Order: sequence, then C-alpha cells, then structure tokens
Amino acid sequence: MPTLLAVTPHPDDEAYGFGGTIALASAAGWRCVVACATRGEGGERHDRWWSRWVPTGRKRGAELAAACGTLGAVAPRFLGFRDGTLRAGDPEGPARVAELLTELEPDLVLALGADGAYGHPDHLAVYAWTREAVAGARTKPVLLFAAFPPGLMRPQYELCRAAGVLGEPPAFEPEQLGVAHPHYVVSIARVAGTKLAAIAAHRSQLPGGDPLRLFPAGVVSQLTEREGFVDASGNASPQTLTLLQSFAPGAESSES
Repeated sequence: MPTLLAVTPHPDDEAYGFGGTIALASAAGWRCVVACATRGEGGERHDRWWSRWVPTGRKRGAELAAACGTLGAVAPRFLGFRDGTLRAGDPEGPARVAELLTELEPDLVLALGADGAYGHPDHLAVYAWTREAVAGARTKPVLLFAAFPPGLMRPQYELCRAAGVLGEPPAFEPEQLGVAHPHYVVSIARVAGTKLAAIAAHRSQLPGGDPLRLFPAGVVSQLTEREGFVDASGNASPQTLTLLQSFAPGAESSES
C-alpha cells in the first residue's frame, strides 16, 4: 500500500494546503498520515463560549482527528512542539520528521512551501524541517510543497502582520507570496465537498463555524478547485506526475 505523509505546523493547514490531494489518495487506496508539529494551542478561538472550557490544544487536536477522518487519513500524529515557538534552526524538528520517514517509509511527502503560505514563522520552520529530513533520508520519497496562487493568501498575511505574528520585519513581503507557475496542478473538483467538510471540522478556528468566513469571498472556492505543488527537486518530473496521476488522473505538469 503506498503511503502519503503530510507534515504541517498547525491543525487546519492540512485541509487548506492539500486536503483534496489527501482525499484523492485515500480514495485510491493510499495510506494517508498527517503529522502536525503543534496542537494549535496558541490560536484565537471562534467557538461558543461554553465550549472554551475544553483547552484549546485538546479541542484542536480533536478537530484535526475529525478532519483526517473526513479526508480518509488515519489518526493524526503530533510532534509535540508548542504553537508559536517553531524555529527552522531547531535540530529537534528535522529529527522528529526523520523518525516518521523511517517508520512510515512514505512514497509521497507534502508540506507547506518556502513562503509558508503567508510567511508564518511556524510554517517556515516546518518547511525547513521537512526539507532537511527528506534530504537526509536513506530512502527518499517524493517531496512536494503546497503552492498557492500569488495574492490569494495576502489577506491572511495582512491580518497576521497586524497582530505581530510575522515578526518585524517579516520574512516575506506580500508580493513575494505565492507561485504563479507550480510544477504540478491537481484537480480536486470531485472531492471539493470533502475538502470543505475537512476545513469545517476545524470549527474553533472559524468565525461562526462557517468554513467560508475566515477568508474573503472567493478564496475558499479557489482552494476547492485545484491544488498546486512545487517539486523539492526544483523541476517537474515525469515520474512524479505519473505518481500523482495514479490517484488523481487529472493531474497536470508545467512541463506536460
């Protein structure tokens, strides 16, 4: 059975970044595993006041488990780091990812890209950890990074910058975010409802529990049409395209 491993910083990153690809792989018989560096315990709560008696980390861990179930992934793994403290130079990060690679021997690894979607330091750290761990693996899986269209994540960037989350100065300016021409594009239209349901599972992060309200109108609809990826090798590969097409027949390459 082929295995897909998605390595993420926080609960909900798996749904927004590559939930459709996970759902397609699972439906085709792949074992899909989400490994999350934190439990998202530092984030803002949007659920009802009485539910906040449940600690945020526990709540979001349960929501991630529900999202994984929706996507067809197995129970999530948690790497045990604290939300908001991840750093690219921490040697423990790539070491824990490497342990997963040894245990699971994945065929395909997914992570957020070099811009961290919107420059969040935790996202940038997990990108670096995953890249380092795969580079050092004895048996190297295909490593792909989520690629969002330029400008799509700017609203989230601006919110996080205003909140002081991105650091000063931020690692990226807004015009540096996104990828205009990803190496691969996976059509996820037939699992769009599944991806939206996985996003909705992260209720405590959604204003009013509505998966369409966290981002401005039109953002989520774009996220449920297709998912783009950058190849860690720096180039599109016919072999990787064939791998993607084994569970996503409509996948295309920039070099097709």
